[in-house]
Amino acid sequence: MLAAAPLEMRAQAGAYRRGMAASVALRLNLPMTLTSPATFADGVREHQDEVYGVALRITGNRDAALDVASSTFLKAYRAFHRYDQTRPLRHWLLRIATNEAISYVRKRGRELRRIVAVDEATGVADVSAAPDAESVAREDRARVRAAVSQLPELYRVVIVLRYFNDLSVDEIAQVTGRPASTVGVQLLRGRALLRGALEGAR
Repeated sequence: MLAAAPLEMRAQAGAYRRGMAASVALRLNLPMTLTSPATFADGVREHQDEVYGVALRITGNRDAALDVASSTFLKAYRAFHRYDQTRPLRHWLLRIATNEAISYVRKRGRELRRIVAVDEATGVADVSAAPDAESVAREDRARVRAAVSQLPELYRVVIVLRYFNDLSVDEIAQVTGRPASTVGVQLLRGRALLRGALEGAR
């Protein structure tokens, strides 16, 4: 019984990744097994989970995240000939994904309040954990995701990139185009807001 839920969640996450790959291939009018240039196809395979994770945590919605991830790779493909290959591909893709996700939220004219999906980047509970411990861990993750989704967009972006994607301050500055000093201040403020939200939810 304990193994069933994680397996189901992995299968669901896999289905979303396959759906994203299919969506990207369809929009690019390319077969899923052959994407040109090859280095771009490699980039999609290597970074699609992380791009989807950023989109999910900023938009707070699975379907929106899938759309954002798809549009991210579509834009990246069209601009790939301008990509500076001396710079990390990961940072370039995350910058596009972050901008696309922010644009999505702004276009809807409201802050999305819930994060409803758990992807592989978040991790799933150890199947060997006792039921009570597993429930507590799941509840804690849900509480953190909900608190992050309620942060103002300015702080939510840097918190997501720092603590969910493990980017340094300098890397966040590259992804967002914000000065590193500004990112540092926003992280401090974002952490304070997140701490307050978590304490208020107890």
